[in-house]
Amino acid sequence: MTSPVQHTAQAEGGPQVRVKHRVYAVLALAWAVLAAVLLVIGVGKEFPEFLVPLVPMVLVLWLAWRTVTRRGKKRILSALGLLLMFMVLIIAVVWASFDVRILFAIALAVICSSVFSSPALSWSYRPSDQHSVKKAHHPVLIINTRSGGGAAQKAGLEAKAKARGIKVSVLGSDDDLGQLARDAAAQGADCIGMAGGDGSLAVVAAVAMEHDLPFVCIPAGTRNHFAMDLGLNRSDLRAGLDAFDAASERRVDVGRVNDRPFLNNVSVGAYGQIVASSEYRDNKLGTTMSRIPDLVGPEADVLDLQFVDSAGTDHDSAVVIHVSNNTYDFGSLSLGGRASMSDGLLGIVALVQLDAATTRPLLRWADEEFELNSSQPIAAGIDGEYELLAPPLQFRIDPMALRVRVPKSVLGISPTAKRPLLTFRTLVGLSDVAMGRWPRTHPQVSLPTRPR
Repeated sequence: MTSPVQHTAQAEGGPQVRVKHRVYAVLALAWAVLAAVLLVIGVGKEFPEFLVPLVPMVLVLWLAWRTVTRRGKKRILSALGLLLMFMVLIIAVVWASFDVRILFAIALAVICSSVFSSPALSWSYRPSDQHSVKKAHHPVLIINTRSGGGAAQKAGLEAKAKARGIKVSVLGSDDDLGQLARDAAAQGADCIGMAGGDGSLAVVAAVAMEHDLPFVCIPAGTRNHFAMDLGLNRSDLRAGLDAFDAASERRVDVGRVNDRPFLNNVSVGAYGQIVASSEYRDNKLGTTMSRIPDLVGPEADVLDLQFVDSAGTDHDSAVVIHVSNNTYDFGSLSLGGRASMSDGLLGIVALVQLDAATTRPLLRWADEEFELNSSQPIAAGIDGEYELLAPPLQFRIDPMALRVRVPKSVLGISPTAKRPLLTFRTLVGLSDVAMGRWPRTHPQVSLPTRPR
């Protein structure tokens, strides 16, 4: 097995902040300032009417939480109350008679700020090591026809791949996916691809890392988070085959839990127990809604999950712990994507017991390592696949350990990097770019050296 590429700071002479990036950043900041000024003017002008919708808004959030975490009559009553309170909220907003022109102006300013934020910041997430490679001589594609409701089969992926000269292995119900990948490597494959869900991708990617082979991701699963964050077109499986031709190659980080690789995340606690349900694969939403009250409701058992947060505080329990390969932006328009896949850090999110004596029920930080312990085996969802893991769980990240090939048309920028939200973090990055500095919101990454 080859050693991972080391993750170091960008050497001098790397990507520079161009004048156009600085102009975009200044424009984005100007629109953000205008939005803030308009908000202050609007609040002053509409006071105290803007307080009227506040109470029903709080009640809407509270009833929504009860609807999710309760069951039976309590869930029905909460849902009816939610519907009623939502109507009250609409009436309150109309009755308060806000100046629609100010609201429209604020919304327009926020939109304009977001529009200019994208070109001001997204360039800095372009992979610094992405380079052109020649067509693979002995490519192999493994297809899981059961993933994504048979997406690969519906797209006629097997026939299209064979027409390009790609050797295809279809995963059977009794086949060992890892063994299929190892056999392909032993038979001389110089590039291995996987068409399936994120769980299947991780298995084949692990073999590719062991043999230092480039990996091709064909997004044939349900969510395809890994493909999304690579910047791939998840709706066109056939286009993914272009990665076997003359293409682009880059390196990405890989997370590990007890030395088992994962490409996206590992979730334990409530989500891990939901994934453990035999009904989950066939009915994800229904299973989740039916199990949530037992896991996070008022009668939920306290889960034995021991960890230490970034402040050095010991915790004996948590509702959910989410450890990801690089940091997810859960507030992004991509609904939980990663702006970068080569920051060299694990993203860690922990929701502690809601009745715990703490001022911060939601903890979030990033680190190169993380340890989770328990007095019993821990149910986990690893890239969406259920596993029962023996504690303690040792998480770490392998910086830029996986070679990935993508079609030449792919820039390698995640949708999350292209659509930054107007947050304090975004404003900090914009301020840096406006002053001609690399945005401190993510580290620079050096061009990698090849493993020996």
